[in-house]
Amino acid sequence: MSAVSINPNFFNHDAQAGGFFPVTHINPGFDIDAFISGPGKNMLVEGIRGTGKTHVLKMISSRCINSYPERKILPIYISLAKVSEWQGSDIRLFRIQLYASIVTSTLSIIETEKARIAVQRRENGTAIETIKRMFGLKGENDIDELMKRIKSLNDTLIGQLTYIPDKILNKTKVESQVKAGFSAGEKVQVTLEDFFANLSEKEVQYVGKTLAYENAAGFIIEFFRQLKQILNYNYAILLLDECSEATEEAQIEIFRLLKLIRGAFTSDMETNYVYFFASVYPPYATKYPSKTKGVSFNFDPGQDAGFEYLQLDELSDEYEAFFHELTRKRLEYVFGRYVTDTISEIFENEKAFLLAAYCANGIPRRYLEILKQSYDNLCQRSGSERELKKISQKDVESAVQTIAAGQILAQNKLDDDDFKIIEEISKRIRTRNKKTETENKDKPEPIPANVYFTISRSQFSKLTNLLLQGCIHDKGRTRLRKYYKEEGAHGILLMLDLSLSLYDGAVDKRRALDIFKQDLKDNAKSGYLYCQDFDLNQFDYLKYK
Repeated sequence: MSAVSINPNFFNHDAQAGGFFPVTHINPGFDIDAFISGPGKNMLVEGIRGTGKTHVLKMISSRCINSYPERKILPIYISLAKVSEWQGSDIRLFRIQLYASIVTSTLSIIETEKARIAVQRRENGTAIETIKRMFGLKGENDIDELMKRIKSLNDTLIGQLTYIPDKILNKTKVESQVKAGFSAGEKVQVTLEDFFANLSEKEVQYVGKTLAYENAAGFIIEFFRQLKQILNYNYAILLLDECSEATEEAQIEIFRLLKLIRGAFTSDMETNYVYFFASVYPPYATKYPSKTKGVSFNFDPGQDAGFEYLQLDELSDEYEAFFHELTRKRLEYVFGRYVTDTISEIFENEKAFLLAAYCANGIPRRYLEILKQSYDNLCQRSGSERELKKISQKDVESAVQTIAAGQILAQNKLDDDDFKIIEEISKRIRTRNKKTETENKDKPEPIPANVYFTISRSQFSKLTNLLLQGCIHDKGRTRLRKYYKEEGAHGILLMLDLSLSLYDGAVDKRRALDIFKQDLKDNAKSGYLYCQDFDLNQFDYLKYK
């Protein structure tokens, strides 16, 4: 029996090259257009890995570009994963790379989309002169040539940030080997002074020194103010992706920029010339600056920026519809035709689809990973017979086992204590659910199975890796919480990941879909009456440590 044919592009996600498909966008509970309609907004979008942060930022960029003639909003997308800090180096080198990347990305989008983005040819002389002074340039008055020159300077600066540290490192290795022997594992510090000493072009040096120091964020804001006069846009929107991936010191610099953008109003105090939309991990994995921690300023989510959670709640009435629509739009994109029955196109039955959707636990990337592994399982068991086979519930169950063991419980993301904690959480939930199953045999109204638990705030930090990896989930940081209760009886309300609950047998595998679809809602409607309260101090991993 042959397997149904699915184009590999179906499984690609936004973090992969070529994985961004705007036509497959699904409303995640908020409308993208709401962020780019009317006055500008400063926003943070929060979620763990795979929840769609990159997709949302790229969608905003795409919508801004496509509607530029009407809205005149200039989007600048920057991935902090590409703005890599030289390990162990001066934070000023990070500033250079961050702000030079913003300048080059801005000028690149203007060049790429010049058919849509018109340059004001009149009454911009003052702005041109100001920008020339900012970048230490003289003589050039043609705006197109000036932009090319500025971009070239910043491109050179970024290129040298990679080349020069390598050059210094190799030189130091040779000198060390000659003088006293050099250890292959030894790290060599690269300072700002080293960097500038190896820059030969004076104009590049000037720009580098301008971007290196603490007031560089203000320099960038002034750049956008002058650019607004030249391009006559309504405002620019800086789309900063993966902010939490930077080091703590680098995150302080990022939030310094965002804080200044937030306060940089125009003369009428109602509009700005630049706004931001930044993606972050939850607070346990993001270093928000605070004066209480010795930083010179505070950055308060909710006060300094609006806030949106991305992870869809498994209890939402729209949960199944979201993944159904995600599947349909992707199938129509890769098939190039209208899909009448999404489930029958690639699934053996609805149960296979629902199991994949619920085991994704509200994380779109994980859903695609489960489907890809399920499809691989299907292809492995298919032959060349004429009958067409589709993804079965067993294919999905096997895929969940593979994803749970190899990706969710990844050895390089969790330490020994993390594994011990999650094993005991699963064990305690499994023991409780088995006891409930036995007791339910004699009850007219059975008690629902449970995956929810509470923990005290003082112990919450011990779960950081497990939360970020999606082994457990914070119910306070998900979307569309119809049955949501602020806290459990004794602390923060959490849940065991549904893929892990299946993998570890914390729930009855024979009833898994009924539990995911009904028992969890019954549990929530009761005010999480049946959730468990955990004290990590009572866990075996600490008792016998």
